[in-house]
Amino acid sequence: MKRLFAALTVCAAVGFAATPSLAAEVAYKLDSSHTEAMFIIDRFGFNSVIGIFGESEGTIWLDEAAPEKSRVEATIQVGSLLSGHPTRDEHLKAERWLNVAKSPTMSFKSTKVEKTGPDTAKVTGDMTILGVTLPTTLDVKLNKIGKAPNNQKQQAGFTITGAISRKAFGSVTGAGMIGDSVSIRIEALAIAQ
Repeated sequence: MKRLFAALTVCAAVGFAATPSLAAEVAYKLDSSHTEAMFIIDRFGFNSVIGIFGESEGTIWLDEAAPEKSRVEATIQVGSLLSGHPTRDEHLKAERWLNVAKSPTMSFKSTKVEKTGPDTAKVTGDMTILGVTLPTTLDVKLNKIGKAPNNQKQQAGFTITGAISRKAFGSVTGAGMIGDSVSIRIEALAIAQ
């Protein structure tokens, strides 16, 4: 059902910058311990279910001088899903919903970055969920880029938001009871290589 994101996907998606201080692209690796992809979906109209995917990997090639040339590739491990309840986690990972056995990952590969503000962009790319690949556009905000105070490594932090139709990716279980629109929010940290 909430086979989103990736966001996503995670990250997903991220691949631009605001401050024109670098002359060429720099590769940043996603820091899985500080990157989380979250989904929110309506449940029977009474409330929303929230889930977090905690394991991701990927690379962001960031071109601060020409943000539109930036790009991203990211993968989320579907089995890392936590929804706050172990029985529900098992249910969501099973065949009727996210089918981890058949589709253990979700991915996002950018195809276009459109700068929309000094620290924002729309990032379009190919999102793959449950084996289905569709073009998806996510809103990306560059929160901060610079040296981390704890280790002085160059880092970039992003907030990524958007929504997808689970039906479009082949998830129809509970149609009419469980929402079709899946909201995505990814908090991503990437470290320069």
